[in-house]
Amino acid sequence: VNFGGHTYAAGLSLKEENLQRFEERFLQIAAQEIVPEQLVPQIDIDAILDLKQINAKFMSDLKKMSPFGPDNHKPVFCTYGVQDYGTSKLVGREQEHIKLEIIDSKSASSPMHGIAFGMSRFNAHIKQMKPFDICYTIEENTYNGNTTLQLMVKDIRTES
Repeated sequence: VNFGGHTYAAGLSLKEENLQRFEERFLQIAAQEIVPEQLVPQIDIDAILDLKQINAKFMSDLKKMSPFGPDNHKPVFCTYGVQDYGTSKLVGREQEHIKLEIIDSKSASSPMHGIAFGMSRFNAHIKQMKPFDICYTIEENTYNGNTTLQLMVKDIRTES
């Protein structure tokens, strides 16, 4: 049996005749060691923001924390009670992503752009103009020489 990988991965090699025994033992150990709380996905939030706080100055300050990587994760933010500006839409070959244009439902804010990859299941709620919560990272998006801030949505929480 061989094993290897890098710091954030694991790999191994074993003879094919040992595969079934390995699978059985692996599942047995996993069942003994994994507690139910570990099966609930969690996202660690670094700060709660209002959309109006996200601007060029904020992004400039955020860049000072870079470079981001395994030992310096990109900050994850949360905003409660955002809603569709009226122009969010499904995108992607199979309409699996949502290109968001959102506003803060509780205070005046300019529309903020975002992308929610693989989250089309939330589109019906979003299009009803109902408030929802998001967690995200922030990136600069440059297109045709124009740079804007974009939210890279990691998750959406709805009331229903």
